[in-house]
Amino acid sequence: MTSSRAVITVLVFLGIAIQGYEASFKIGHPYRTISSVAESTINSAQMGLQLMDLKLHIDQSIEYLWDKFHTLLEELREAQDVSCGKGIQKDISILKEKLIELPNIHDNLDPECSNEDIDRLRTEVLDELKAVREGQMHVSERLGNVSSSREIKVARLEHQLREIALNTQVYMQNPDGKTNGSFFVKTTRAANHAYGDDWIIFQQRYDGTVDFYRNWTEYRAGFGDIGGEFWLGLDKLYRILSSGPRYELLIELEDFQGVTAYEHYDDFLIGDEGENYVLKTLGKDTGTAGNSLAIHKGMNFSTYDHKTNDCPTFYHGAWWFLQCYDAHLNAKYLIGKQSTRGGIIWHTFRGSFESLQATKMMVRPLRLIDRVEPIEP
Repeated sequence: MTSSRAVITVLVFLGIAIQGYEASFKIGHPYRTISSVAESTINSAQMGLQLMDLKLHIDQSIEYLWDKFHTLLEELREAQDVSCGKGIQKDISILKEKLIELPNIHDNLDPECSNEDIDRLRTEVLDELKAVREGQMHVSERLGNVSSSREIKVARLEHQLREIALNTQVYMQNPDGKTNGSFFVKTTRAANHAYGDDWIIFQQRYDGTVDFYRNWTEYRAGFGDIGGEFWLGLDKLYRILSSGPRYELLIELEDFQGVTAYEHYDDFLIGDEGENYVLKTLGKDTGTAGNSLAIHKGMNFSTYDHKTNDCPTFYHGAWWFLQCYDAHLNAKYLIGKQSTRGGIIWHTFRGSFESLQATKMMVRPLRLIDRVEPIEP
């Protein structure tokens, strides 16, 4: 009997306690149960954790992006030494405005935010971060273009100074006396002075400003700027080589570290267009670059629209290809070492995975003289 009364007493007290909880949570709607109160408390805790995570993410993102921003400012100051930088300054200003907006989002976070508010704020932050990163990439790209432009200008200036030193000249020539058959040629002295002067340049590259991925007609006629990068033309080259008993070929190469090499051939001849300008003879070779042209002897000249294999298309150029090459000086202009085979290549000089910076191919009538040992350029 006593135990029954005790149980009843406990139940009464529990009922009073439950009613007390229910009364304390009446807010103009049906009273909440203890389970709903617990669920609400858990949801509030979860929202609080989400807000803390979001604030931490914003703080970390702002710190990271400000670091990147100051790095870009330093690069801009350097770039302004060679460029007005007005367009880049505008991009920097926009980027700075976006970065300033991010702390405002952080400061406006309300601890009483709903799930919908948190999702909306998260979307806003991600959109702002995306805009800042896109701005950063755009500014970096602009700075890269300024840097490339500067390198091209420096390479061009160096080239012009070398031409002055080597007594380079441009004049009209008509090697076989054809009516209206005159054309401009550029002559120069060899960088290796043991090989003398009067070399006619028929290919020259040093800064990548001229695209050498051309069709058959363009390679036959020639293209580029005789004052810069150019290809004289296969038809003109054939006329020159056919005008005398024997011509010699001199090839000068330079890598991106400034290391130079040369290779000389004492009997250079190609066929006419009907023979696809086949590489007929090379003669004896001497030099420091190595004989990478030897395997191309007997090969037809090929372009992407006039070919016997896929080498011109696959390696983005035109040459006397043989499945495909040991030498390829008319390839796509790439900078230094590559992860795949390609670029301006002379295999025995820098291998097949390092593109060269500068090349020059020259011919002249063979001079039957006793040369001293060539002097290194």
